[in-house]
Amino acid sequence: MVYANTKWGKYRYLKTGARWKPYLPQTQWASRTAVSSMLKRWGAVYLKPNNGTGGYGIMKITRTGNGRYTLKSGYATRTFHSFGSLYSAVSRHTARRGYLVQKAIPLLHYKKRPFDLRIMVQRNRQRGWDVTGMVGRLARPKKIVTNYHNGGTPMPVEKLISPHIQGKRRTGFIQELKTLGSGVSEFLSAKYPHFPAFGVDVAIDAKLKPWILEVNTKPDKSIFNALKNKTMYRRILSYARMQKRS
Repeated sequence: MVYANTKWGKYRYLKTGARWKPYLPQTQWASRTAVSSMLKRWGAVYLKPNNGTGGYGIMKITRTGNGRYTLKSGYATRTFHSFGSLYSAVSRHTARRGYLVQKAIPLLHYKKRPFDLRIMVQRNRQRGWDVTGMVGRLARPKKIVTNYHNGGTPMPVEKLISPHIQGKRRTGFIQELKTLGSGVSEFLSAKYPHFPAFGVDVAIDAKLKPWILEVNTKPDKSIFNALKNKTMYRRILSYARMQKRS
C-alpha cells in the first residue's frame, strides 16, 4: 500500500503498528460527517491542512452546548448557532485544500498557556536513530497553535513539565518521551527511507499521557537555536553535517 508523505499518509502508516496506535488521537479525513461525529464524541476537534506546515491554517472547533459551536483560528473566535452554519464557514477553507479532523487533546499548561513538544530524531553513523534534541513549544496567549513560526515560544522541556512532574519521575518521563520519539522514527523510516531526520510532535494530556500529533519529515532546526543553551542545536547541526557527508 502507498502511504504519501502527508499528515494523512503518515498517520495511516503509524496506525498499522500496534505499538503506536495507543498514542494516536483519532484522526479522519475532514468530511462533514466526520467532523460532526467527532464533535459529538469528543466535544472539541482540530482541523489541520493535510500538507500544511508551521501551524498555518489550523482551526479548533468546540461544541459548547445548546447547539452552539465556537471556531478559533489565529486570534479570532466566532460563535455559530448550528452545525450547518459552522460547517458552511469551515468548508470555505477545507474545500480549497485537503483537511484532516483530529481529536483535540487537552494540553498541559505552563502559566495558563498550553504547550506541546518537538522531539528531533536523526540517523546516526550506524543507520540507527538518536534523539538529538527535545524542546517545548509554549503557545502565545489566546492562540490555539504552539508552532515556533506561528508565535510559539521555545522553552526547555524540563521547565515546562516541572509544575506537573518532579524529581526522578520527571527524569524517567523524559526518557520515555525519547524512547517514543526514536521508536516512531525507526518505524516510519521503513516506509519513508530517504529522510535522515524526523520531528515528532507530542502533546501531553492532564493524565500525563503522551499523544503523537504528527511527524515531520523535514523538521526545522531553528527552534533549537532559539534556546539559550545551544548544546542541542550544535548536536543537531553536527548530525546534519555527518548525514551530508555520508
